[in-house]
Amino acid sequence: MDRVDRKMKHILLVLKEPFLDRIPSLKTLVWFLLNHNHRITLITSESNKFILLSFDHENLQIIKVKQRSKRFESPTTLKLLWKTLSFVLTRRVDYLMGGDAIGNIIASKISRLLVKKHIFFMLEYPQIITEKVQCLTRLQRLENKSLEKSDIIITHDKWHKQFLLTHFNLNNKILLLPNSSFTPEIHMESNFLQKRLGVQGQKIVLHSGGFGKWFKCKELADSTYNWDKNVKLVFHVSHRVEDDKYFEEVYESDYRGKVLFSLNPVSTYELDSLVASADVGIALYSEKELGYRATYMGLAAGKIGNYLKCGVPIIATKLLSLSYIETYQCGILVEKEKDIASAINKILSNRDMYSKNAHRCYRELWHPESYLKKVGEII
Repeated sequence: MDRVDRKMKHILLVLKEPFLDRIPSLKTLVWFLLNHNHRITLITSESNKFILLSFDHENLQIIKVKQRSKRFESPTTLKLLWKTLSFVLTRRVDYLMGGDAIGNIIASKISRLLVKKHIFFMLEYPQIITEKVQCLTRLQRLENKSLEKSDIIITHDKWHKQFLLTHFNLNNKILLLPNSSFTPEIHMESNFLQKRLGVQGQKIVLHSGGFGKWFKCKELADSTYNWDKNVKLVFHVSHRVEDDKYFEEVYESDYRGKVLFSLNPVSTYELDSLVASADVGIALYSEKELGYRATYMGLAAGKIGNYLKCGVPIIATKLLSLSYIETYQCGILVEKEKDIASAINKILSNRDMYSKNAHRCYRELWHPESYLKKVGEII
């Protein structure tokens, strides 16, 4: 093997659900590593719920296992475990990286068995004992164990890092990477949603990403009764929502034409154009539903990163870890949904200032370049 080959690392990424396209920071990390001449093999499952990936690369290989569909069929997790183990036994692999709980548990077990390096990509805060959660499930205990035994942890920001250092026994390297996309900053006029939804001449407040109680989507939709008549709320949902009763309740309610839905998935690059067509972006988080995961959201909120990158001013829940939004004057934090209407009006009255500050906030706080440089020094 020549010197160039030794410099090229082979990274095996394990994801139970094929939702790589929904995780901006993981997608950014994969793109960065591929373009720095590393090879990545992704082992995941088949699913009609998610778009697997909206880009291709000569250094990327994707292996999919069939999800369990019959009672006496092997569980999907077991299929992933055996596929990963057989791959590592027959190929040169330098790092195993998990992208979700199951992926990290599998990566941890195999890396310890075969003396490989494990990169723990931390998508969400791990579960700890709280007043609400008095006992961890077996899966949560295994995930926490794999976290502590990993060689490298990649998480979103200083709040996540401090949480880990406070609650876990760690001797590993912790690298930071905000949940932001690898696509460039957007400075352009766009009418993507206006054309898609037929709302030319209307102001659009965009909620992009997941849909659920933890994002207070129903409360957000209910708040539109107090909005100016020329302002529309658009939910762009990043995944299929069939048989979701919470979604159906909001979707079937009568909001007098104030609430619209964009339900067709888009590629990474189309998403930039979609977001850039909004006048205001909104991101609400329920501490009741999410607990400390909401309180210390920080730079994990992918929708906020996308809004900022496209120069879209933000309305978000008033949380300490989101205080940078007001520090940069790129948006307004609200305590109650009833405050959203006045926040919209305030932003629209001086949108150019908020938009300019959104770009500045993205460049100084969210842009992945400086964070990826440190990742490149380790891997």
